[in-house]
Amino acid sequence: MDLLAAFLRRPGPDTEVRADFALDLARPSITVLFGASGCGKTTILRALAGLDRPDEGSLRAGNEIWADARQFVPAHRRRVGFLAQRPSLFPHLSLAANVAFGAARNTRTEDLLDLVGLPGFGARRTHELSGGQIQRAALARALAAKPRLLLLDEPFAALDAPARRALGARLREVLAATGTPALFVTHAKDEALALGDRLLLMDKGRIVQDGRPEEVLSHPIAPGCVEPGSVFPVRILHRDRGLARVQAGTAELWAPDPGDLGEDAFATIRPEGVALERSAQPAGSPRNRLAARILSLEPEGPLVRVRLDAGFPLDALITAWACEDLRLEPGLGVTALVKATAIALSPAP
Repeated sequence: MDLLAAFLRRPGPDTEVRADFALDLARPSITVLFGASGCGKTTILRALAGLDRPDEGSLRAGNEIWADARQFVPAHRRRVGFLAQRPSLFPHLSLAANVAFGAARNTRTEDLLDLVGLPGFGARRTHELSGGQIQRAALARALAAKPRLLLLDEPFAALDAPARRALGARLREVLAATGTPALFVTHAKDEALALGDRLLLMDKGRIVQDGRPEEVLSHPIAPGCVEPGSVFPVRILHRDRGLARVQAGTAELWAPDPGDLGEDAFATIRPEGVALERSAQPAGSPRNRLAARILSLEPEGPLVRVRLDAGFPLDALITAWACEDLRLEPGLGVTALVKATAIALSPAP
């Protein structure tokens, strides 16, 4: 069964958000809704949840119309779970009672708490929990109603990086175990890469790009809403004194090691951290020296984006003066020097 969204919502007198996409509700994939703050991500989630009614268009789940010009199905009849940045558990109830609130028939609250990594926590209250544990409990409550779709509005934004990565990994396990598809809102590139099977890129109230997270984030149509950088899959080969040696295509790189990644990961390289030279002699401090071939030169004001094949897709952002001095042109072989500090590793889905 597919969810088909083709609607317009005007959250303010001078703003409008247009949704035009489909979600597969038959399998537990994670679709990331990605974009800068204020681009309309939460507006779309609220319309899907039934908290706001679209001003125009339609919203359909299979043969069931959730919203159009004539009818509107309220939130409690849609079987949609919603997990917000602030989980809003009831402080006067135990975790077991929180999870049981609104649960579907035959739901075992202790089984759900076990699933989200809180075994034996049923009798505890919210003041006895950490921020990450509270979000796990909120996830269990959202799943207790056996939703056909789970909506997540930046649920890990208030947590530190290690807690975000741990909860992201747990989220994927839980959704796979329960067979629940999800739409996950974020503006953090590392979360999108770690969690997403698919990414919808939003800009100024519109969905402008749809594809695999690493492909969209490497070459976004709306680059102003994505932190620039080459994105590609890597495999961690070795760790040494806080650095990880990774395999990227046919090349190898050293990068700062976050310390909690598995063997497979994604790497993001900021283009301003890549220098180019025509000489084969070592120069400067970067340790990562890669043989590369220039694919294209793309002027960006006083700068030039140099797209490279370095055994993997790589961008360098240099001044137009440097481009002229080096006499760069498509097809030319160069050496790319990549600063380790310009590389960020993220977990793979």
